[in-house]
Amino acid sequence: MGVLEVFRDLMSFLTTISPTKDESFVETSARFMFLFPVVAALIGFLAGLYSLFTYNVLSVLFSFFDSAFFFGGQNAFFFYLAKVFASVMTLAFLFVLTGLQHLDGLVDVGNALGIRKASVEEKVTIAHAWTVTRSGALLAIIVSFGTLLLIFLTKPEALIQSLIVAEVSAKLAMVTCAWQGSSLQKGLGSIFLDSMNKRHSLYLVSLVFSLVVGVLLVGLNGVLAVTLGVVVGGLMIVSSKRIFGGVNGDVFGATNEIARTIALFALVL
Repeated sequence: MGVLEVFRDLMSFLTTISPTKDESFVETSARFMFLFPVVAALIGFLAGLYSLFTYNVLSVLFSFFDSAFFFGGQNAFFFYLAKVFASVMTLAFLFVLTGLQHLDGLVDVGNALGIRKASVEEKVTIAHAWTVTRSGALLAIIVSFGTLLLIFLTKPEALIQSLIVAEVSAKLAMVTCAWQGSSLQKGLGSIFLDSMNKRHSLYLVSLVFSLVVGVLLVGLNGVLAVTLGVVVGGLMIVSSKRIFGGVNGDVFGATNEIARTIALFALVL
């Protein structure tokens, strides 16, 4: 399989771009999961570019509105309003670009967390039911609002770099789950676990690439953000054993969303 075919299948799995007509892209994505951070860098770049574009356009529009109706008073309200709208649109862009699959996993994990006395089998059933519990909605709202707030707090000149590093950290967290996690059930998650589990050399490729991207774009703060991705991945492995008895597809999705928020938090600080 050529490089372009691998990249196409990875894009098909992680984004809504370049959809394929068959299901072989899942197996290919599992085999080359260690390249998730590479695709993440592109996702972050597109999101950052979109964020910067929308912020600049809205800033011009609001500045014109300020000059026309408020006599050019340089009202700070319009500056913050542009940031708010741009941040909301950036988060929406990320959700659309990734097809909401990671957010769905976050909700499912939240659903299971709300049922403390249920068995593992019952938690799996509850997580995949066509419903959203209060705990599932609450977890999704907290993580999503946290991401939104952190995008808002990121300086415009650092938007592209920060979103690239945050996405790379998020995907490295997913790779960490597959590298050291275990699964007690067959499903989409187990395909990735079987391909990546204990493959130390492949994980090293993901880790080194992520660290290099972090250092080149934001320096030592990038190292911190990437390291936190590894930490989040490890914590999700432990948590998944208590919730589902092992890592599954929902855990991968939740890991991505949580790790992105944590990485942005480190970068903003």
